Parts: sequence; C-alpha cells; structure tokens
Amino acid sequence: MRTLRRDIHSAIRQLLKYPAFTLSAALTLALGIATNTAIFSIVNGWLRPLPVASPEQLVVLAAQQKDDAVGVYYLSYPALVDFRKQTDVFSDVFADQIGFGGLSFEGKAEPFVFSYVTGNFLSGLAIKPAAGRLLLPQEGEHAGDAPVLVLSYAYWQKRFHGDPGIVGKQVRLDGQPAVIIGVAQKDFYGVHSGVELSGYAPLSMMLQEANKAGLWTDRSQRILATMARLKPGVTLRKAQSSLDLVSNRMALEYPKTDDGIKVNAVPERLARPVPRLASAIPLISGLFLVLAGLVLLLACMNVANLLLVRMTARRQELSVRSALGATGRLLIQQMLTESLMLSLLGATAGVALGIWATNAIGAINLGTKLPIRLDFGFDWRVFIYSLIAALFTGFIVGAWPAIRASRSAARPVLQEGGRSGPAGGRQRIRSLLIVAQVAGSLMLLIIAARFVRSLGQAQHMALGFEPAHVINIMLDPHQVGYDETRTTEFYRELENRVRALPGVKSASLSFSVPMGSYNDARQIYIEDAPLAPGQHPPLVLFNRIDESYFTTMQTPVLRGRPFTEIDNESAPLVAVINQGMALKYWPNADPLGKRFSIKSASGPFIQIVGVAQDTKLFGFFSAPMPYFYVPFKQNYTATRILQTRTSVAPESLEPMLERQVQALDPEMPISDLQTMREAMAGGNGFLIFRLGAVLTAAMGLLGLVIATVGIYGVVSFAAGQRTREIGVRMALGASRGNILNLVFSQGIRLVFIGIAIGLAAAFALTRAMTNLLVGVTATDLTTAVPITLLLMTIVLLACYVPARRAMGVDPIVALRRD
Repeated sequence: MRTLRRDIHSAIRQLLKYPAFTLSAALTLALGIATNTAIFSIVNGWLRPLPVASPEQLVVLAAQQKDDAVGVYYLSYPALVDFRKQTDVFSDVFADQIGFGGLSFEGKAEPFVFSYVTGNFLSGLAIKPAAGRLLLPQEGEHAGDAPVLVLSYAYWQKRFHGDPGIVGKQVRLDGQPAVIIGVAQKDFYGVHSGVELSGYAPLSMMLQEANKAGLWTDRSQRILATMARLKPGVTLRKAQSSLDLVSNRMALEYPKTDDGIKVNAVPERLARPVPRLASAIPLISGLFLVLAGLVLLLACMNVANLLLVRMTARRQELSVRSALGATGRLLIQQMLTESLMLSLLGATAGVALGIWATNAIGAINLGTKLPIRLDFGFDWRVFIYSLIAALFTGFIVGAWPAIRASRSAARPVLQEGGRSGPAGGRQRIRSLLIVAQVAGSLMLLIIAARFVRSLGQAQHMALGFEPAHVINIMLDPHQVGYDETRTTEFYRELENRVRALPGVKSASLSFSVPMGSYNDARQIYIEDAPLAPGQHPPLVLFNRIDESYFTTMQTPVLRGRPFTEIDNESAPLVAVINQGMALKYWPNADPLGKRFSIKSASGPFIQIVGVAQDTKLFGFFSAPMPYFYVPFKQNYTATRILQTRTSVAPESLEPMLERQVQALDPEMPISDLQTMREAMAGGNGFLIFRLGAVLTAAMGLLGLVIATVGIYGVVSFAAGQRTREIGVRMALGASRGNILNLVFSQGIRLVFIGIAIGLAAAFALTRAMTNLLVGVTATDLTTAVPITLLLMTIVLLACYVPARRAMGVDPIVALRRD
C-alpha cells in the first residue's frame, strides 16, 4: 500500500510537471471516452430493463404466421387463455393493447394515451400502487365488468397535481364513464418502448370500440401484445418447447385460425419496439458501439505515441532510477500508475462531455406531440462501462510505453552522455500506430460521409406522395362522446371550413398517413382464389380515406379512378389498391373489377376500382408491400387525420386550424398538429439518418483530429531525433530539397499504407451496414474519393510542417548537439 501511495504521488508530480502534455493527452482520452459514454448511454437507455421485479424473467409471446409480409405479432384473447391454462413454465401470462383516446374531467378533455390491459397485467409485472389500488387478476376480463381506470404516476402529477383525493372520482374515457381506482408506481411508464402511457383500463372497456365485439371468443382477433413471466429456474428453451406443444395442440383443435401460427418466446428487451425488429436493434447498437470503440482506440494510440515520445525523453531519469535499485517491475508499475491517473483524468472530463452529448441527443425532435419518453440518463451501467473504458484505456496507453521504458532503463544510458541512442524499435512501433490511426480515421470519415449522403438521398427520394406544404391534425370526436352521426357531421363541417381558409389548396381526411405511427390491417379473402389446406388468408395493411385524399397527398391513381361522392354506405363496396397489391395477388391479370373480402371467404366482397402508386409506409427502408384504401363512408372510424395542402407556409395556418376546431367544439382535444415535414423528422422518417449522420460525423472528425495530431507529433519527433544526422548530411552537401524529401517521405509511406487499409476496412463495413443506408453502396466513389483526398491533404500537411522545419537546421548547431 505504501508503494502504491508513493507511485500515485509520483504520478501526480509528473503530470503537474508537464501540464501541456497532461492537458493534450487527457483531452484526447476525454473525447474518446465521451464518445463511448454517449453511445453506450443511448444503447443502454433503449435496452434498459423494465423497472419491475426480476425483469430478466419477462418474455414476449410473439406470434408468427408463415408467408405473411406484414406479420402477426399479437395473440387473440382465447389463445392467451389457452397459454395461461396449458403451460406450466409461466407464473403469469398477461397482455395489453395501446389505446389513443381522450380523458374528460370536470368539463375539460385532453388526449389520453393508455393501455387496455388484462386484470393481471400490472400484478404480473409486480407493479405497486402509489395511491389507491391496481386492477385485480381477472378484473375486467368479462363483459359487463365495472369500468375503472388506473393512472400512471406521471399523468397523476401532471393532470391532478398528485392529489390522492382523485381516487374514487369519476371521469369519462372516450365518452364512457370510468372510476379512478388507483395510481401506478412512480418509475413505471409502460412496456412499449419510447411511449409514456398515461393510464391503464381493463380489457372489458375495449368492447365499446368498433370491431371488438368478438374479443372474448374470436380467435382471429389477434390484437393483444402478450407477455409472460418465466417461473424461477425455467430456461428460454424449456419455455419455447412448452409454447410449441400448446401451439400444435391449438392448430389441431382450431385449424381455421391457428394452423400455421408459431408462437415464439422472445426476451422482453430484445423484442423492442416489436419482435420483428429484434434483429435490427442489436445490429444498429453494435455498429455504433464499434465505431465509438474505434474512436477510443485512435485516442489510445495517439496517447501511447505521446507516452513513447515522453519515455524517450525520460530515459536518463529512468536509468538513474534503475541504477539506484528500481527493478523493471517497479518501473512498469510506476509508468502504469501514471497512465491510469491520466486516463482517469480523461474519463472524468469524458463522462461529463458524454452526459452533455446524450442530453442533447435526447432533446431531438421526434416529429410527434404524443407523450414520447427517451430515457438516456446516466445510471450505474453507464458508470461501470465508463470506468472499465477508463481502466482499459489506462492499461492500453501505458503498457507498451512502460515495458519499453523498463527495458531502456536497463541500458547504460548514463554512459551515452544523454544521446538519443538507438530508436529503431520504438520508431517502428510509432509508425505502426500512425498507420492504424490513418486507417481508422479514414474508415470513420467514409462511414460518416455515407450516412450524410444517405440522409440527402432519403430527403430527395420518391415517396409516392408530396410532403411539402401539408399540415396534419389528428382528432377523435369519440373522445368527447360523439356518436357516428355526430362525428360524420363534425368532420363534414370542419372540412368545409378549412377549405374556405385563405392559402388552402385542398383538404382531406384519412385514418393514417404515410410514414406515420398509426396503421390498420385486415386479413383478405380473394374471390375465386380458395386457400390451400393449412393456409391462412394474408394480412394486408389498409387506410380509410375520403374522396380528396389522393389529390391532397398528390399520390397518383395510375389506373381506374379514385373515390367519389357516390361511394357511400348504400353503394357497392369499393377499394383502391396499390401497385404492390396488384402485383402480389393479380400478377398476370387486370386487377380492376376484381374482388376481395375483409370479412370471410363468402363475402361481402369489395370491388377494386383503382390502382394507386406505391408509397413509403414505415420509413425509407420499407420495401413496397400490398396496401389498399377504402372510403370512410363504407368503413367508419372516429379517429381521423385532417390533411391540409397549402399554398403558403403550412406553419402559418396552424393557429387558424386550431380555431376552426375549437369553434365547432371547444372541448374537442387535438392529439397531434404538425406539418408533414415535422412528422417525417421522427422515428419513421429522417431520425435514424440524422442520428447516424451526426454521430458518425462527430466520430469521424474526432478521428481525423486525433490522427492528424498523432502524425504531426511522430514526424516532428522523428525529425528531432535525426537532427545530428541532418546536420551531417547538410555539411556533406545535401540540399534543402534532399532534407525535405528525407523527412517527408517517411510520413508519406505511413499515410499511403494507412489509406489503403482504411479504404478496405470502409468497404467491408459499408457492405455490412447496407440495410441502414439509402442509395449508397460499398463502392460509392462519390464519398470515398473526396474524403480520401481530404484526409490525405490534411495528414500530408501534418507531415510537411515538421519536414520544412527540418530544412532550416543549421549544420554547425546540429553537429555541436550532444
């Protein structure tokens, strides 16, 4: 312990003795550690366990239907009951479905994002009440059960200021009376990634919604996001075997609905945001962690180079220590202590910078006014990760210089009179480090440039609609108790008022918009195309729209016609399909006039009257998929989005649109009011490109700075080490050009070797991340060539400056040196 204290005191003295070296090294490490802290905080925030007891026991029961392009990830209520009763590997099986509604209390209504839940949902998660009580097992799982409501802690504080007296009060949820029975615990925000729920209602209240009448018995109504808690000691493999057994049993018993359906047990953290993206999240997380690790590695190599240079300058001091009895082990221990102190200093600044960067990223606009919660906060996992990074950094940057120093100390340096002595081995190590720095920096810069180019490509790619000059406003009159007749009249009057506003070119209504968060799907039965035994009808996404939708969104109807006023409730059922649906189900025939049903194989059938252009639905990565449109007058829903195309800046019309809504009903809540461009800036739009571009650009620039400083330092030090040699050459007649070439050529070789390696690495990494880029390939020269030239120019300049300085060496002074 005494030796350790002595080493620490000595390390502090050395760091204070050379403040310029300490500051530059610590800052370099701080930037590397800050990058890793920020990236790990984001990954940790996304994959952070739920704040419940034993979160590792939670699994998502994800259904998978063979040959289904959309995917069925939910279970029906009867299937949920079967898994409850017929499996012995779970202590609880529970489910929920997100609802978007309105909560009215004392005459004031506002948007309310909540979950319909089974009675055991909160108890299965082991949630505790902060006030009142929670739902009881089986509560709300029978028709006619009392309508009750549990509030989230955050909503309780925001809307009711934490008043415990709200428990027992009656409110109206979507116009339906309900009694508040309790408040959930403080740190629980729901189980849906990024969404901050405001409350929890029993499943029985869902029966008030359209198309939910068969909830308790209809096995085709797969609408429940289902989770289960593993019993202690039960492995995931054993749970999967039990699920397979029950699934096979249900397939035999209910072949029409359950044959061909496989249910997988997915660890809850890997099922975010939905099971179908489980493979993408680790890929994206791993990519950015690797890039951040590369920045840290570049920082380590740079500081290691600085330490090698510094150790060379301290050879005489270390030889004195050795002569006075210090062993190689003690010298290594002393050098490692100094590097660890340096890394801890850098880590302190790095963590602070990383937290600041993480908070800045968390404040990015997600393109929605719904309650979104991104928790990238600092916790013990981030602390442990940063501490390990600091210790790893200290060991990496200090180990090799310490070993070299201990070996050098054993040489008779004192007899050399302070000459620099042989440095070939040290120079080779430094050269290798520079090659690695150039290669790593070039790879980071090329990846960053390709993310930036991908963002540009995404912003100009064909979407199938025109987002400019469109403003969206989401409404749901059902939230304040409107029936179908009153809702229809409200929307009719609102459209008329909006179309009369100055600056409005057109207005339309739809249930969802492209790149939005709301979508609906139905199984379709194609007329005269019977299903094979064991085959299920495909699930196809669709949208409810009015007659002006295609005009407002500027989505071309390529064949046939759009909807008109005559497509009402008394007319034959009609649909407009997209190109993807036409190609998928009628590849060799004209789809116009063909019919399909969303009810059953026997009808009622919907006739296709038009084919519209494909649009991007879920983001820029989404491939064209089958999709169809039906008129509102034949497929009612209260929730609708009003799209308004303007001839002026759409933001300028926001206040007027709000006034028109309030004029029709002052209590009508507005869930989301934003331009289409703002909506596309969110999670389904440009967000991943913006994050990728910002993060990789920051890491690339850091790598460039680190590599440039490292190259300058090494070439400058090498030139200084060869001062005597340069003096001899100049005394023997070498020209200034010869000296420039002598020093400069060494740096050039290192740069070109590093560039070659960096280009190969960038090519390999781009191929691995092809699915994350739009319009950019691994061989894209428009990014590789200019970035390579930029890096080459900067690092060659870093080589040129010390080489030019070497040209000015006075031969007489150089020969007198040492």
